[in-house]
Amino acid sequence: MWLYLIGIVLVIVGLVGTVAGGGVFGIVLIPVGLIVLASAFFYGMVSRRAERAGGSGADAHPSTGRPLPHSLSGTPGHAPTSPEALTDARRGNQ
Repeated sequence: MWLYLIGIVLVIVGLVGTVAGGGVFGIVLIPVGLIVLASAFFYGMVSRRAERAGGSGADAHPSTGRPLPHSLSGTPGHAPTSPEALTDARRGNQ
């Protein structure tokens, strides 16, 4: 959506600049604005097609309704904090 805004602003500034000053505004800003608008249009088409092909949105499944677990399963992978524990961990990896 923001590409449309940038393209529209570039085209408007290019048109106003062409009328007021001419030269570079008409040569540069109008084609760049049109390129941005075209790329925004094609990007929107591709993303909508990919969204439909992926089945996102309408095909979403509801949650199972089970509550989340209250405790962690297994031991967390904490790094050793003391220098001795770090040395022991390095010796174990060698």
